[in-house]
Amino acid sequence: MPLCCKVKMAERDKAARIIKKTNIGELVGDLSGEYTVFIPLADEEGVSFQKFSGQALALTGYSNSYLPPAKCFLFPPVWKKFIPCNIEYMEDQGENKAIFGVRPCDAQSITLLDKALHDNEFYRNKRRRLLIIVTGCNFPLDTCFCTSVKGGPFSVEGADIFITDMGDDLLVEDISGKGAKFLADIFNAASRDMDRREEIARKSHAMIKGTLRLDGLPEKLEKTDKTLERNGVWRKLSEGCSDCGLCTSICPTCHCCFVLDDIMDMVIEETGPKTAEDWDPCMFNIFMSAGLTGPPPKGHQRLQRRIMDKFCHAAKTLGQPFCVGCGRCIINCKEQLNLIETLNALT
Repeated sequence: MPLCCKVKMAERDKAARIIKKTNIGELVGDLSGEYTVFIPLADEEGVSFQKFSGQALALTGYSNSYLPPAKCFLFPPVWKKFIPCNIEYMEDQGENKAIFGVRPCDAQSITLLDKALHDNEFYRNKRRRLLIIVTGCNFPLDTCFCTSVKGGPFSVEGADIFITDMGDDLLVEDISGKGAKFLADIFNAASRDMDRREEIARKSHAMIKGTLRLDGLPEKLEKTDKTLERNGVWRKLSEGCSDCGLCTSICPTCHCCFVLDDIMDMVIEETGPKTAEDWDPCMFNIFMSAGLTGPPPKGHQRLQRRIMDKFCHAAKTLGQPFCVGCGRCIINCKEQLNLIETLNALT
């Protein structure tokens, strides 16, 4: 193991604690003294984050929430009209919030949004009051491909506190320093506990089946974009797409709605006040997709824009594709379109 990795692991050893799984409720109860805590709960509509009031805490037996945490807690209320689920808790009362049970891919998505929205006051105000408690993915789904986009089922990126389910015990790591006072009275983890954690992570990593070929993808997309338009590849790839916009709505990194404050006055002046009722995800046929005066974009052009924005422009300007491999768009697509297959077909 390289020296730098040994140093990082040694630093994490000092911040790691070991507790019985049956005692996790006490830790969450302690957090409740300073934060409004939200936990993942499953019902007939799937998994969603709800306020903690003494319920049993799930650690490994649940999949990703239908709506990613970023859109639950960091996005403006205008987003609600595009989400077919109950998200009243998006209303901000100014309190500090802790999200328990965030998956590593969703925590990574927040770090990407931090880069893209660093100068957005609405986002910053909500972000600094948020504590993110991540639980590792012991059993990734077949649709997960986080390892292809600089993530992993046990990546600690974006986590304030990271929890690993090790059977009867939980390894709890203070990643950002925000969890120090809540973990101070818990026993330190031993080296053997960290070894168990790494073994669980390795097994989980090996379960990831989705593979996305990202090497040189931004350059390839940019170079071939016009050619693909001429030879009909985008049309062929979008043949099954119904333009419902669900993939955009549930994507943890799509953030089109934040452009409103910056350009809405210009849009209203150009197109009239009715446009203030809407905003423009790239997959919807609304006013901004083709500019203020251009013709409405066709379906394949919307797919083209979405992929170019996420895997070309974002990768070039922010150093990484705006995708965390959560697989939501694959699982929930009504037309059974597969983003991995679409991107691999382009390369």
